[in-house]
Amino acid sequence: AVFLIKRIYRGREEIQRAKDYIEAHWREKYNVQEAAKAANLSPSHFLRLFKKHTGITPHDYYINIKIHKIQEQLRDERLTVSDAFSACGIDYHGHFAELSPMQYRKAISASSRDIDRE
Repeated sequence: AVFLIKRIYRGREEIQRAKDYIEAHWREKYNVQEAAKAANLSPSHFLRLFKKHTGITPHDYYINIKIHKIQEQLRDERLTVSDAFSACGIDYHGHFAELSPMQYRKAISASSRDIDRE
């Protein structure tokens, strides 16, 4: 009997390499070609696999990381809003959110207190 071993291609390792690349280069402008290259995939195959394995596009993943980093910076009351955005590589134009920076910081502070009480 001859046994054939077939590698089942799932793409998870490639997608993890791409996620690692995006997380390491979040300050730079998003480049699908570079993210696909990090995954060792063609851009079109990379886009399909990334969406399949994560449920979002690579660009949305990049945007989510950027938003999370900005939120982290905004929690630091020593920084101005411009400084927080600048630390994330974004120019602040004063019209990114519905909440003012002070309202955002108060909301974060209030939610932290509510969690502490539980």
